[in-house]
Amino acid sequence: MDIKKTRFTLDLDPIFQRRLKVIATLKGMTMRQYCLSAVERELAKDEAQGAKAFPFGEEALSRLVSLQAELFAGRKVPGESVKLIHEARKTRANVP
Repeated sequence: MDIKKTRFTLDLDPIFQRRLKVIATLKGMTMRQYCLSAVERELAKDEAQGAKAFPFGEEALSRLVSLQAELFAGRKVPGESVKLIHEARKTRANVP
């Protein structure tokens, strides 16, 4: 059974990207493999220390998904979500 994957994009400083590529290559890995391994290792460490993936519980997540479906009814938010978030933060910061 294939698991649906989602894309996660990072904007990297060119020097950081070169360092990443060199270390991954020295370890015989692709940058993708190296990054996934590093993130998995950090997640496991955090979870072992008590951090939960869903600290608010499965029921709350289920309610959130239902609310999202009700509000958006399958529609996509126009524009880039990053821009919308930045605009909302600016608005919130300017409120007296």
